[in-house]
Amino acid sequence: MKEKTNTKQTDKVQQSAMEAVITTSQMSQDLKAAVLVVSLVANLFVLTAWIALQVTTQYDAQIASLLFNR
Repeated sequence: MKEKTNTKQTDKVQQSAMEAVITTSQMSQDLKAAVLVVSLVANLFVLTAWIALQVTTQYDAQIASLLFNR
């Protein structure tokens, strides 16, 4: 009887450890996805600003001061 109790407890500990590994793995994937999304948004902003500076020369000073305000 004692062996069965130990086996059940061991199974519960192993299952808990597996759930912790899965949770950590999922959190890691979520963090990577969030960082990639933020990076994508920042790169799109820079690309849009660069295109705006390339297309027109009339508003160069205003666009540059908006983007690179000191």
